Amino acid sequence: MTRSHSPLRPVLRSLAVAVTLAVGVSLAACSSGTATPSTAPSDSAAAGADGALRIGFSPFSMQVPAFIGLAEGLTHAAEASGDTVITADAKGDPSTQLQQIQQWVQLDQVDAIWVIPQSAEAVASAIQQAVDKGIVVLASGVPADYGMDEGAAGISFSNTDNVDYGTQIGDLTAQCITERLDGRGQIIFMQSPSGAQSTEEINDSIKAAVEAGAPDATFVNEQDAADRLGSAQIVSSALQAAPDANTVIATDDESSLGALDAFKAAGKNPADLCLIGAGGNEEAVAAVDSGDFYAEVAFDFIADLTQNLGELHALAADPSAPGQQLTIPIQVFTQE
Repeated sequence: MTRSHSPLRPVLRSLAVAVTLAVGVSLAACSSGTATPSTAPSDSAAAGADGALRIGFSPFSMQVPAFIGLAEGLTHAAEASGDTVITADAKGDPSTQLQQIQQWVQLDQVDAIWVIPQSAEAVASAIQQAVDKGIVVLASGVPADYGMDEGAAGISFSNTDNVDYGTQIGDLTAQCITERLDGRGQIIFMQSPSGAQSTEEINDSIKAAVEAGAPDATFVNEQDAADRLGSAQIVSSALQAAPDANTVIATDDESSLGALDAFKAAGKNPADLCLIGAGGNEEAVAAVDSGDFYAEVAFDFIADLTQNLGELHALAADPSAPGQQLTIPIQVFTQE
């Protein structure tokens, strides 16, 4: 079981949903209007120590609490490397995000850019301008999102592997059903809400892994994940219709913990059940430690932040070298 006690965890633990949205969903604009990037460091600060970078961080909106946490975490981690960070808030407006990145490039305010766009297509021209000028880029998504080929110089990409994420959740569910329930799981599935390719990939890969690993298990109720109270109510209703349900698969912390609340309220002992959570916040991980959850799966955004900073430095050291396709690491928490 992996444990991380980094001081960055409290500010990053809610990023799973936000980053999945960033690379898989086109959100409605939070607002229009123009927002300008924060003031760039002075020339002397920009020069810094050898190898230090001026990093422009461009999420699609700083109105998303998780991105506030990511900006704080990036700033603290960058300071430890002697880097400085400029954060811009596009407020959900792709044209504003485009203008902000263009300003960084035209005014030579940054050496590196980390962009999490609402629309990759909308900012692709600014990203190409940055690369042409020798500014290295880490972009969320895959090269095709930006009309680029794999291995382009000066730019790397970071993406969630939703199939692997869902498969690991499904594999752990099947493992628990086999160990605790003689393969006869009756599953309540709190699935990722539909509407994006990423959620379909997660849901489909979970079900495929369960069906492969525990073929005698059945899905007795399938609902969209909700907040904690809503999920508790959904699972309570599901238990009335299927009182022998003995397994829950949930796809985020709120639905995981809500399901746990519902089973406890129904007088069921979690140690005799298979409750599989996802998200990785502190309460959910504690539920694994206590035995209430069989396992918890989460994207590891602390490790991702570290690898992204390292990748920006690697690109800056040799901007002519081909970039990479990175994936956000996945953590699995179990008692073993």
